[in-house]
Amino acid sequence: MRTYRNQDLIVYWKPEKCIHVGYCIRNLPSVFNVKKRPWIDINGAPPEEIIKVIDICPSGALLYSLPEGSRVDPDLGKGPGSLHYHCEDLQVEVRLLKDGPILIKGPSVLFDESGALLKTDDNLCLCRCGKSKNPPFCDGSHR
Repeated sequence: MRTYRNQDLIVYWKPEKCIHVGYCIRNLPSVFNVKKRPWIDINGAPPEEIIKVIDICPSGALLYSLPEGSRVDPDLGKGPGSLHYHCEDLQVEVRLLKDGPILIKGPSVLFDESGALLKTDDNLCLCRCGKSKNPPFCDGSHR
């Protein structure tokens, strides 16, 4: 997991979970720009805008937390992109992305055909195209 930090926000990126849907780069290119290094510029927009974009990341590859002393409203920092967010009380949501993976949001346990545990997570992205090098999980190969 990679970490990007300023006084008001900490952004975490889990590259192995990224399915390259691109919501981040389309919605906030001043922060998320794959042509730059580092590709996340945490000072490229107000923290509230960054939080809104991370909250819509379908894979859970982008997360955030508020450091002690942050000027961001603490209630804003409790969304689905929060590092400490857990949706025990919510229903599981399953979504099909056009030309993309199956997204499972909510506490889930995934087993293989023999009943062996594959993964327990609040965000699962399952491959539908058959190109993933990490089946049954999406690795962004559908792009």
